[in-house]
Amino acid sequence: MVSVDCHFHVIGPAARFPFHPGRRYTPPEASVAAWRQTLAPLGFTHGVVVQPSVYGTDNRALLAALTEGAGELVGIGATSGNVSDDELDALSNAGVRGLRFAHFEPGDARALPGFVPVSELRELAPRLRERNLHADLFTDARLLSGIAPLLRDARVPVVIDHMGRTPSALGIAHTGIAQLKELLAEGWCWVKLSGLANVSAQAPTYDDARPMHDWLVDNFSDRLVWGSDWPHTRPQGKQPVTSDVYERFVAWTPQGERRAILVDNPRRLYRIG
Repeated sequence: MVSVDCHFHVIGPAARFPFHPGRRYTPPEASVAAWRQTLAPLGFTHGVVVQPSVYGTDNRALLAALTEGAGELVGIGATSGNVSDDELDALSNAGVRGLRFAHFEPGDARALPGFVPVSELRELAPRLRERNLHADLFTDARLLSGIAPLLRDARVPVVIDHMGRTPSALGIAHTGIAQLKELLAEGWCWVKLSGLANVSAQAPTYDDARPMHDWLVDNFSDRLVWGSDWPHTRPQGKQPVTSDVYERFVAWTPQGERRAILVDNPRRLYRIG
């Protein structure tokens, strides 16, 4: 079984790939080789490199990582709505499978500079469809009702990062669950089991995140993928240990669902292998 890490970042070297000038923090260098060293012992040989906010819409570091990945890596890039067709074609031909967007409430401290607002999806959607690309979405599930019409109208698969990015302390009774359930049931929406450290207040066990994990696995195991979120880029707070995060997934996920989430689903969604 060859597992796929569906969410990790490659950073630097800064001298070759300068950061977004408006970024709020500067993460340390994180190479493809270091990702392999960390994830290979856990059984991961393939992965999805996701554009971090610190690079804005400059995809050069991402494209270099895909070249280094030699067919074992695909990517999620970021562009504004006025990107040229030539650039979109170049991204697609290089192994990019989707574009990343974000949606926040005004004043949300998580709204880091460099993210492309989901409103750009309206203009980009027809060109994503032409190239068989999807939309990757960083948001809080409680905000989904406000953007659900936009997501539906895009008529592309939408992959929601970090289990919906809602604080785990809210459990599964918050206002976003009904909307997320509706979108997942429609068959074009996916969720990443990733970012435990971004939603949980109970590291390193992350026990408060388990109800959401269980709800997703019990109801929508065919719409889930797993991501390490390596190297765990964060403006503040202690960095999680990747092996601990993966062990939580293994401990919480029945064996019958693990292959679908780690192998079958990502290969279908990201067209890997």
